[in-house]
Amino acid sequence: MNSSNTYFAADKPEVVIEVLTEKAKNWFSGISDSSYLSKIERSWRAYYGDYYERDNAHSISFGGESGEIVQLAVNHFRNLAEHIHGMVTSARPALQCRAVNTDKKSLIQAKLGNGLLDYYMREMRLEEVLNTAVEYAIVLGSGYVKLEWNSTRGKVVDYIEPDPSSIYDTNEEGEPLDKDGNLIEPFAIQEGDLEFDIVSPYDIIFDSTKSYFAKNDWVVVRTTKNKYDLAAKYPELASEIKALDTVDKVQKGRSSGPYSKLNETEDIFVYEFFHKRTESMPNGRYMLYVNKEVYMEDAIMPYRNLPVYRITPSNIIGTPYGYTNMFDLLPLQEMLNSMYSTAATNINAFGIQSILSPREAGVEFEQVGNGMQFIKYNALNGGGKPEALQLTATSPEVYQMMQLLEKNMETLSGVNSVARGNPEQSLRSGNALALVQAQALQFVNKLENSYVRLMEDVGTGVINLLKDFADVERVVAISGINNTTEMKSFKSDDIKSINRVIVDRGNALMNSTAGRAQVAENLLQMGLITNIEDYLMVLNTGNLNVMTDPKVDNSILIISENEAMIRGEVQQAIWSERHSIHIQKHMEVLNDSELKKDPALVQLVLEHVQEHVNILRTADPAILQMIGEQSLAPAPNPGNMGQQNQPPGPEVPVDQGMAPVMEAPQTTPDGLPTLPTPAGVAEGILPPMPTDPSEV
Repeated sequence: MNSSNTYFAADKPEVVIEVLTEKAKNWFSGISDSSYLSKIERSWRAYYGDYYERDNAHSISFGGESGEIVQLAVNHFRNLAEHIHGMVTSARPALQCRAVNTDKKSLIQAKLGNGLLDYYMREMRLEEVLNTAVEYAIVLGSGYVKLEWNSTRGKVVDYIEPDPSSIYDTNEEGEPLDKDGNLIEPFAIQEGDLEFDIVSPYDIIFDSTKSYFAKNDWVVVRTTKNKYDLAAKYPELASEIKALDTVDKVQKGRSSGPYSKLNETEDIFVYEFFHKRTESMPNGRYMLYVNKEVYMEDAIMPYRNLPVYRITPSNIIGTPYGYTNMFDLLPLQEMLNSMYSTAATNINAFGIQSILSPREAGVEFEQVGNGMQFIKYNALNGGGKPEALQLTATSPEVYQMMQLLEKNMETLSGVNSVARGNPEQSLRSGNALALVQAQALQFVNKLENSYVRLMEDVGTGVINLLKDFADVERVVAISGINNTTEMKSFKSDDIKSINRVIVDRGNALMNSTAGRAQVAENLLQMGLITNIEDYLMVLNTGNLNVMTDPKVDNSILIISENEAMIRGEVQQAIWSERHSIHIQKHMEVLNDSELKKDPALVQLVLEHVQEHVNILRTADPAILQMIGEQSLAPAPNPGNMGQQNQPPGPEVPVDQGMAPVMEAPQTTPDGLPTLPTPAGVAEGILPPMPTDPSEV
């Protein structure tokens, strides 16, 4: 152990690993003694239907002294957990990069950052990792995402030639050899890329005395890696690494699930220690190790923050431990299984019909053993007809208890009958269904907030890692306009202006089919939907895209044109566009005080807006009406105002200091009056302008 005068994280590597190993033991002892570990294990088993004997999971089993008790599990627990997961993750919030400044270059970098986030979410499956973390949080109380930079991923971009001092000889091809005659190959430098892992509460330790997780200065994460890959990456420790026990051998004899006999692997447990930069550790610390004899890396903290991000439905107050409502459902699920087992046991024991007949009835068992029989019996002298013996009737209280338990589980989890697709008979209207569905979504708001924070932190972590390590230019496939894919090259300098990623959440009601259908119904009543096929599409599928796609496409076009003009690119207006909307949205570019200072951008925007105005004045009015636009009158020509079809009027004397009088109305050849023309305009004589307020 380390000296009491030395902070353990600043001590020698062997001492640090020894202290961390002891902390790990104390960690699991603590959560075991407090029954927290038991809650996690029971919740995990319930989620996968492991209620009775493990070998008989997902089948009917029998208990009791003689196997007379039917053990039947009806897993509402998992169904509710999956509905919560679906409500939180069904509609992915939009990740948006925020730049430090609002200049053109920063806005362009923010746009590129949005594309990179979408690339890692979709193409690199980061979204699946985040969704799995949500599942961990719902079932186990918390989930973690570890985000790191792996310098050995990606294509090779360069080589480092061997150190001349290590070359002892060369072979026939002139290739360098070491002192043992082994070929010395150049060291390949790869472009590197992001690497992310999902971490469960079983695979992480931190300071349990902290009141909440964000206050931790350090964290230890356990993951598994192929020992042969590690041996190749760290050749100086290859023999020690290859001699380590694999995961299946370390866990031999432990409860590792029904397929443990097939769990042979080449993976070993590795541990990563991250310590953030603090007053006592100004450079932080990072260690990669297996045990105190085998540690592969010991360096300063390479990241800006701890690269482990947490999600939890709620916190146990005063502790860094997560809590989930699914813990509250465990006893209810166990009691529900007992009720179903009671009814099933009764039916299983007495479900085959028995016949009750007096001895004096004169009926033999052969007569009732087969159907379609004419049976005679003695009705007198103590006789009577045979009757069915009813033993299968289960107490009504058993079924009432089942319904009560299921109702309470829905209440405690916040997943009502509408969310589960089994609404009550009283809920018929779309408004009622949408309201009840919205209440369910509101109940999981705390978990949804944690999910949003996780996405923001991970998104910011992705951008920061690319800013810090993506020094070599690389090409990625990012989403362009209208979800089309385009290849884009970038490096760290291209996104250095981005400082934060935020999540834009939509209305919770729009995340439910009932809510979207109600919105579509309201739009139909307001006359905003004119196509009944579109309405039926929304009503049947809950998909509003059929109505919103044209408007979204138009908005995307306008946004892309604005972004292009900010980059200095000239845009062209065509007659088929919604010119009034384009004019309004393009002028919004100049609402930014910083962009307005760029004279080239101002001229570019105004010229493009003038193109739209000219089309409204010159295009065929009938065509403009078809696309919902109103034509504009031609621009007036000051030199020809009032001159059409009228002869020059007589000269009118003008008194100094007085405005000229108006000429008398003229008539056209048709006899219709023309508008009066200000006197003197035809001769180029304009009215004198007042020079003093008293002249006005």
